[in-house]
Amino acid sequence: MNIQLLTPKFNVSNNVEPSSNSTIRGSNHTGLNLNNSSMPNLQPLAKDTVSFGAATNKISDIVANKVEKDLPRLNRIATTYLDVLEAVAGKLKNEGVSFDREYCELNSVKSPDSYTSKIMRSGTFTVPDAIRGTMYLKDPYDLSILNDKILPEMKKRGYILANVEVPVGDLLGRGYIPNAAESKNLNITKKIPDLDIRLQDASENINALSPELRYSIGKPQKSGYEDIQMRFVREFDKSSNPMQHELIILFGPNYSMAKHIESEKVYGNLRQFNELRLDFHELADNPHAKKANRYLDLIQQMFRGKISEKLFLNAKNKDLYDLTEEIPINFSKSDIQLFDSYFGGLRDRLNSCYKDVAAKAKSSGLATKQINSDARHDRNLLTKIKDNLSETIEYFNYNDSLKTVAE
Repeated sequence: MNIQLLTPKFNVSNNVEPSSNSTIRGSNHTGLNLNNSSMPNLQPLAKDTVSFGAATNKISDIVANKVEKDLPRLNRIATTYLDVLEAVAGKLKNEGVSFDREYCELNSVKSPDSYTSKIMRSGTFTVPDAIRGTMYLKDPYDLSILNDKILPEMKKRGYILANVEVPVGDLLGRGYIPNAAESKNLNITKKIPDLDIRLQDASENINALSPELRYSIGKPQKSGYEDIQMRFVREFDKSSNPMQHELIILFGPNYSMAKHIESEKVYGNLRQFNELRLDFHELADNPHAKKANRYLDLIQQMFRGKISEKLFLNAKNKDLYDLTEEIPINFSKSDIQLFDSYFGGLRDRLNSCYKDVAAKAKSSGLATKQINSDARHDRNLLTKIKDNLSETIEYFNYNDSLKTVAE
């Protein structure tokens, strides 16, 4: 018997996988020596077995300890990187480029907890944003500034775009025309620069990019969030595992604040749905699972539509267009009632799914024990998410949606 929910949601390995944040992502550059010799030997679980909770904890401890020990080195590398970004922004000030050193120093190195959390969520030791920085560009839609100014200035200082292996199938929507061999197997990978231009209608300005960068134009996120992401390596670093340096380009400080608020109040909470041990998609024939998935979609759509999209639009209007008017962000009484109803329906469908799965596994005491444990975990998690999102509703109902940092 195959009890699907008992299979772990990830299999820890060094496989190249795309990130959850983008379709054009994936490399094996972590910047840390996280080799398999120091990791427990993990294999996908067989049928009718329990999840590897103890092993997961061991992996977390190992990764966190390694990151903690490596922090002094990472901080030195990050300081040099921020020096470079500051110099480039200063030189390109008249092009609308700016840099907030104080802001970047708050998170220039990914913390051990964040590092570990990303590994556990993605199921791979790929953490390409261990070193990161942010620039502001008044008009990022003018891709010539990126192509002709920012990237050349970074190269002068020894930083070039990293390469990433991407399946040809993922590039078709970006204008790539496969050759005969690639047409027969869209899983064949192609090496391209690690650049992702997630801007609205950016393809209209594609001719401003060098030919090798023209498959780098993606789309804004579902939340409406726009940015340009790229990862650099030091040109002199010839190691097989060079340190990657992430750069995110945003419209300006208001957009940066919106990103921070949205991440804390919306995205961080919605992301916790991924921690449910019951995967409704694996129960495709179960009507309760179908309804549960729909409730999940409705909750996510509600918070993206009522908060995220408006936050980012307000901030973009301030930074790009110098508009001070804001779209109000709040929840009405009927909105809150609908929110409560969605969560009530989700909880009911979750309980029904667990009853169905438990009935199929009743002949296995070990499986039943694990199912009961997972059910308690998921019910508690739903309560936590609902409480957090309720606090988010209260925050926006009784606070300004976005404090204008320019004032």
